[in-house]
Amino acid sequence: MNVSTSQLRDGASLDDRSILSKRFVPHELEIALNGPIGPQRLREDTVVINENGWFRFLTPSSTVLLYNEIVFSNLSERDTDREIAEILAEYHNRNLPVTWCVYPWTLPGNLGERLLALGAKESVIVTFLGDTALPLQMVEGADVTLVDPESKDDFEAYMAALIEFNKFSADEAAFRRRHYYELSTGPKPAMQLLVGRYKGAVAGCSATMIKEDSGHMTGAYVFPAFQAHGFFQSFIAASLKFLREAGIKVASGHGNEKSAPWVTRFGFRPIFQYKMYDLYPPSIGG
Repeated sequence: MNVSTSQLRDGASLDDRSILSKRFVPHELEIALNGPIGPQRLREDTVVINENGWFRFLTPSSTVLLYNEIVFSNLSERDTDREIAEILAEYHNRNLPVTWCVYPWTLPGNLGERLLALGAKESVIVTFLGDTALPLQMVEGADVTLVDPESKDDFEAYMAALIEFNKFSADEAAFRRRHYYELSTGPKPAMQLLVGRYKGAVAGCSATMIKEDSGHMTGAYVFPAFQAHGFFQSFIAASLKFLREAGIKVASGHGNEKSAPWVTRFGFRPIFQYKMYDLYPPSIGG
């Protein structure tokens, strides 16, 4: 139910529980929150659980955290520790790791501490939004190419960089190669790949997920030998230019604390922080 201002004036009060039970989320917050969610997170056997306030991915065939994540959770106030144990068992009994996202509003308020007590590894993530009209320029010498998937050289250069940075298994590398080709081709591609070169040498890669009314910048990697040549800025500038020319006005990103000051300097607005907790079964370890 959408409640308009006029409806409130016509008799509905802010004490009306039917109104208070509905969440009115500003669209910009929705864009920032949902930016990383997309088809790139799905393998053939990925199960998406979207019910009772939970939204999570479980992929029996893969130990990659991207495919095994609790994005939103809804723990009850009763026997919380038992519920946490049951959820983790769904993954760990299959020898799968899992990432659990904890936001400033996630309940219980000490969920992060509970997960740390179970051996989780914590990382802080900052969400950003920016206008694609930001006057960010690519740095001279940092050559960034929007990859045409039909261009074997550019596509393979992107994939080689991505695989090297993430140390993917042969199975994961083969899947990403097939999947990213499918996502970045066709009449309405969901993904735009970028590869960076310095004096002809591959320096890194990045990608942009194309949404209905926004683009989500993700997976920017720069090899250590080229990190002083402006590739991080150039990847973002190239993504903004691509989105702007596609008629998309808003860009989002989720970055760690190391990249956050740079993204802010480039003109993006930090929206909120959250934490991710990686939990591994004993058979895998951290």
